[in-house]
Amino acid sequence: MQDIIKPGIRTKVLLLSATPVNNDLKDLRNQIYFLTAGSDVAFRETIGIADIKEALRQAQGHFTAWAKQPTQKRKTADLLQRLGSDFFKLLDELTIARARRHLRDHYEGEIERLGKFPERLQPKTLSPEIDSAGRFMSYDKLAVEIGGYKLSLFNPSRFLRDDLPAGVRADYERRVGNFTQAQREDFLIDMMRVNFLKRLESSVHSFALTMQRTMEKIESLEERLNAFKAYRAEHPELDFETLAPEELEDEELRDALEVGQKLTFKTAHLDVDRWLDALRKDKQQLNGLYLQATDVSPQRDAKMAELKALIADKATKPTTNKLGQRNRKVLVFTAFADTAEYLYAHLHEWGQKELGIHAALVTGRGDNKTTYQPKGYRQHTEFDHILTNFSPIAKRRSKIPSLPQEGEIDLLIATDCISEGQNLQDCDYLVNYDIHWNPVRIIQRFGRIDRIGSVNHAVQLVNFWPTPNLDQYITLKHRVEARMALVDIAATLEDNLLKPDDLEDLIKEDLRYRDRQLLRLKNEILDLEDLDDAVSLTEFTLDDFRIDLLRYLEANRALLETSPFGLYTVAPAKAVAPGVIFCLRLKGAAGNGQSTAGTQEVNPLQPYFLVYMLADGNVRYSFAHPKQILGVYRELCADKSTAYETLCTLFDQETQDGQKMDVYNRLLERAVDSIAATFRKRVASGLQTARSFVIPNQNEQANETTDFELVTWLVIKAEG
Repeated sequence: MQDIIKPGIRTKVLLLSATPVNNDLKDLRNQIYFLTAGSDVAFRETIGIADIKEALRQAQGHFTAWAKQPTQKRKTADLLQRLGSDFFKLLDELTIARARRHLRDHYEGEIERLGKFPERLQPKTLSPEIDSAGRFMSYDKLAVEIGGYKLSLFNPSRFLRDDLPAGVRADYERRVGNFTQAQREDFLIDMMRVNFLKRLESSVHSFALTMQRTMEKIESLEERLNAFKAYRAEHPELDFETLAPEELEDEELRDALEVGQKLTFKTAHLDVDRWLDALRKDKQQLNGLYLQATDVSPQRDAKMAELKALIADKATKPTTNKLGQRNRKVLVFTAFADTAEYLYAHLHEWGQKELGIHAALVTGRGDNKTTYQPKGYRQHTEFDHILTNFSPIAKRRSKIPSLPQEGEIDLLIATDCISEGQNLQDCDYLVNYDIHWNPVRIIQRFGRIDRIGSVNHAVQLVNFWPTPNLDQYITLKHRVEARMALVDIAATLEDNLLKPDDLEDLIKEDLRYRDRQLLRLKNEILDLEDLDDAVSLTEFTLDDFRIDLLRYLEANRALLETSPFGLYTVAPAKAVAPGVIFCLRLKGAAGNGQSTAGTQEVNPLQPYFLVYMLADGNVRYSFAHPKQILGVYRELCADKSTAYETLCTLFDQETQDGQKMDVYNRLLERAVDSIAATFRKRVASGLQTARSFVIPNQNEQANETTDFELVTWLVIKAEG
């Protein structure tokens, strides 16, 4: 920004994000401040936002209150009703949001030109055994066994000496935030247990490495504790409870005087012998699992054998894309770099010799590899080059003369470092070698190949689950992940307004909802907008309606210019309640385009007011919810060029050809009353929540004596 814009170079900049609006609006605020150079008043005159910081502060309060609800009660529509019009207007003016459903609904012609989205085939679900020889215990049984492990390595609080003075013990047991140190250690142990299971879910190889690394940490701690015991035996004259590490010259002995990281324990305050005994038992348990896991050779790895069968089937029975080319490409995702490296090590040579395909490995570690090595081409392992050679059409390799133009990569094994922002739609076959517990990540992974402009007719998703008993798996996942979430919160060292028990209940409610979403992935493919708890930028813009309006204007401009106010029609009540939608225009200064910022904050469509009145006289949507009302309008009227003759006849009969309008006059009066009441309420809310709020001028306020013009009205009637 500094290098390009500040020197005065005429440049257009787009700030792009693939992320829905999160509960924390800091990222959004920072992007807006790029546009305003940090000014909070930059849009005061142009779009009527008096104070950006204040608008976002109010919105943050609504987001926070909304997010605290149980997930099954957390509906996007409820949040939109609470948010002030200034936040809505800010995003409407600054953002262009596009989701898959939006593109399908409003850009059919453009999608046709770009190549459409591919068809989504039914996902395949696999749950192979761990060991083809049947000697390694099942995932479910191992989950139960690991649940009983003590993992004393992470639990020094349990080994405080019984004879410690009360004051010293209290220091160790003090709360950090809402949790004691002992609780934090329990959470950490739960997190380690679930990490063991997630590693096994990924691959038996990764699980063996984790067992090995954990035993090495235990042995390192044992060395420190034994060094302390030996030094204490050699120097009985020293008071080790008061001895400071810096008083010793020997670095290893200094390390032995204390253990722990964020909260350190003096080794002298611990029952070292009891801790060493517990560590020895832990190591023996982990070593038993390690030996069983290392016995599962690549030749006995049933899961990898299943993957090889999938790859071989795709390579020998390729699909044919829209260009008439054979497509043998497979994209394999895994959460762990260890698993990715293991798979590449045992598949790349096999793939090249047996199937005649090139393979590649991409991880966040940067140690990328590939068998694709054209003569004279040296930089074959660069991240971007690997992806381009895997997806040369989507990545436009033909436009990059420095890259080879012959041959390509057909098997790509990767971690989630490429799960966002990559065009890999040359591929039509994606394998989740392990299931990420966050459904959003699964959606993002599949989005690498399920993209507009794909040259493929259809795309296939294959999911490896750790056990065929998904209900049991989800139950386990839920239990341990709830504890992991508490670990996260405990690790922030911040106070939380909720008590630990209440917080745990809230987390469990949220996870139960996510569990249901995850189970849906077994039989269907979801989009981000299918997740009810995800808030998209599309919710805060009127782009959809502007597109419809512009197209209608182009086709009907002359007719509209000669049309009087007061036009109406009748539409059937399809999935909405009978009633009337009124569009009113405020007379006076605001109606002449002179509205103040305060008025814009109260009514985002100033000087127009939309109100959806139900037939019983109650308000379905007030003017504060224009998007919902416009959505109803579109649902009932879009692409309808002729009147519903039967309904119009029925309306004429009921009103005696417009002579008896008592019912609709009463609804119009109630609509005006609603506008006045809602206007007062929003002004009062603005005064209470924002110091910068400006009370609208008298002639811009909506009240019972305000003059309105009836622009148009839509009668919604039940058929029959």
